[in-house]
Amino acid sequence: MPLFAENELLDACRVLFGTEVQLSRDFLFYVQPCGIKSAFRQKAKQVHPDLHAAAAADEYERQTELFREVNEAYKLLDRFSTSEHKRLWTPADQDAPFSHNPTEQQPEEPSTDTADSISLPERYLETGLYLYHRGVITYAEMIEALVWQRRQRPVIGDLAVRWGWLNGSDIQILNRQGAFRGRFGARAVHYGYLTPFQVQVLLRYQRSCQQPFAQYFVEQGILSAAEVKRLMREQALHNSRYKKNNF
Repeated sequence: MPLFAENELLDACRVLFGTEVQLSRDFLFYVQPCGIKSAFRQKAKQVHPDLHAAAAADEYERQTELFREVNEAYKLLDRFSTSEHKRLWTPADQDAPFSHNPTEQQPEEPSTDTADSISLPERYLETGLYLYHRGVITYAEMIEALVWQRRQRPVIGDLAVRWGWLNGSDIQILNRQGAFRGRFGARAVHYGYLTPFQVQVLLRYQRSCQQPFAQYFVEQGILSAAEVKRLMREQALHNSRYKKNNF
């Protein structure tokens, strides 16, 4: 029996990130300890019982129960996000390098200052994290955009079969190779089913099938095309001071 029930994890996400967030297994795949902690801090500030010390007894009790639920949700998601079992939520054939990976960063509470005065982390920031630290989007919205972008990418294994590099039996065999914990492409190379060059070709084609990350926020009405263009210029200026880490 799994240590983490999917419905309980999704319920915990609703408690911390809100009921309006589009939750799925992909959301669980992308959510990171830093984002969970950030959501917990923001939620705790809203429901902490000390803020309602002067309220009626029943209201204070209700807030105490809400805070308990928030705390329990945080502890569950924090355990999940740092456990080995999280890899069970990783799509079996997900190989694209994650160009907006929140695992590489530890975001604090984003500032809402102007671009001239804002205090950004002194490092290279991918688009999602730049928008987050600018206070333009929430952490949950960043993950929703990542899920939206990933769903546009064809599956690596399906592409390899379509191009005649693998067949259905090969896919089944590779997906059963639990002893090798790398992504599908790495497993295919490790067991001799694909060459490193073939995997790179597949990845490049996969990336070409997705829309730019920031386009999600235009489609959702969160940002205008003009705002995205301005923010991307500001991001480029920020990143020009730092070297991108590809590892």
